[in-house]
Amino acid sequence: MIHYYLQIKSAHVFLGITVALVFVATFIAASLPALSAVRTPIRYVSWTADVALLTAAMMLLTILPGEMYANGWLAAKLLALAGFVGCRHLMGREHGSAVPRWTWFLLGLLLLAYAYTVARAHHPLGYFSQLGLWLPR
Repeated sequence: MIHYYLQIKSAHVFLGITVALVFVATFIAASLPALSAVRTPIRYVSWTADVALLTAAMMLLTILPGEMYANGWLAAKLLALAGFVGCRHLMGREHGSAVPRWTWFLLGLLLLAYAYTVARAHHPLGYFSQLGLWLPR
């Protein structure tokens, strides 16, 4: 199964970019009343991309050795992504809330950027681990 690593990783990266673009499309569609007709199709595309991304992630998890996840970076990434999905849900709601839609959008972008840096650095602090100020490696 390891010989499929590059294809699975490429699909995972592509789907991650797709999820980010659909997140921006969700914000635009939720913010503009004229685009109310495309909210449901965007939601379905979002769910499909999430399921495909999670499937690729689980495939990578099963074919790679467990030592790659020993320092907790995967748990940190999954928590950030759970927060991202929550922000996307709250941002896309049609009912008004006490928190403005753009706040959920910015928080979701921040969580997505953090998850990206954690995935690239393979460290729970993401790129902040490169500063050498936080935790020993």
